[in-house]
Amino acid sequence: MPVVIQKFGGRLLETPGRIHKAAAFITATKSGGEDPVVVVSAPGRMTDQFIALARRVTPHPDERELDMLLSVGERTAMALLAMAINAGGKYRAVSFTGSQVGIITDTQHTNARIVEVKGYRLKESLARGEIPIVAGFQGVSTEREITTLGRGGSDTTAVALAVALGAGRCELVKEHGAVFSADPEIVPEAERIPEIDYQTLQSLTAAGAKVVQMRAASLAREHKVKLHIRDESGTPGTVVTDQSLDAGGVAAIVFDDQLVVQRTRKLTTEGTVLSVRYKRSRLDVVRDNGTGLGIPVALITLVGWNGRLDSDAVRIADETLLKGGWELVGAVWMGDRISFILPRAGAAKVLRLLHRRLVREGSIRVRGAERQRQVKGLS
Repeated sequence: MPVVIQKFGGRLLETPGRIHKAAAFITATKSGGEDPVVVVSAPGRMTDQFIALARRVTPHPDERELDMLLSVGERTAMALLAMAINAGGKYRAVSFTGSQVGIITDTQHTNARIVEVKGYRLKESLARGEIPIVAGFQGVSTEREITTLGRGGSDTTAVALAVALGAGRCELVKEHGAVFSADPEIVPEAERIPEIDYQTLQSLTAAGAKVVQMRAASLAREHKVKLHIRDESGTPGTVVTDQSLDAGGVAAIVFDDQLVVQRTRKLTTEGTVLSVRYKRSRLDVVRDNGTGLGIPVALITLVGWNGRLDSDAVRIADETLLKGGWELVGAVWMGDRISFILPRAGAAKVLRLLHRRLVREGSIRVRGAERQRQVKGLS
């Protein structure tokens, strides 16, 4: 039977009820004549809780030990999901850690890169008619240490397995089930994008969109992996294609309000996002690490289609900000996208106003897509 990779986001596994719903989705795929290989994220906010716990023990946890701790979340999810499938009695599921299926990484703790996927045990499991369930986000280094792949790393696990197993497609089953023109939790009228090209998806992830991890998007593009971002309900999601698309001046607006501006890079361990000049000072826009250092800001990024951003869209954005009297810390144009840096307070309102204006002016339009309001309660 053809192999399909199905990756489940953590929120879809945070309660026993949701775990059973995921199990039903997977077994339906098996009954439909395909061999699912499942990848799971940690349930709910478990990874965040582990990080917070570690930082209560020490502000600077040892990275090797942090990887050991964080890997527990996905192992919890894989075991519980296998139990739910096995309880149904129709199919046999078997859970595997990243190291057990031969996901080999480099030696960088907390942000490792996959260098090889052996996959022997997965192939053996499939040959026995089982449903393999793999812990995402983790692997084993060339020095035989447990490593994790960074935020959203389960997406990369799924794409890497799709490449290694020659899967027909890779389904990223997520809470919101599609790529949208803006975050639907902040902009309820955001447009679902039914089809997107690899280049645009990669630009969105580079801008900070959390719908797919940036390395996963890059790997999918490199190996032409057929991606389908969807939910469990059967609602049309987003298909990623290798065809170049141009569906308007702006593909989507990416919003990030977990940033601060600082005058030196030495105050953060998360790395610099952008450097700008503001009132004759050079400032770094960095990830907010909870220390209270720096001025809280938000980043609103317009991303164009297929590596290009229309200048009319930039003009519309400039006019919207100017007429609204919104304070601007800085702006950076990078060819396929432009980022506006604003004070965090009120930035979500700016996002909604800007999205509404770009839709009205025709800069945001989605080929053949209906306007779809996001149903809450379903990552």
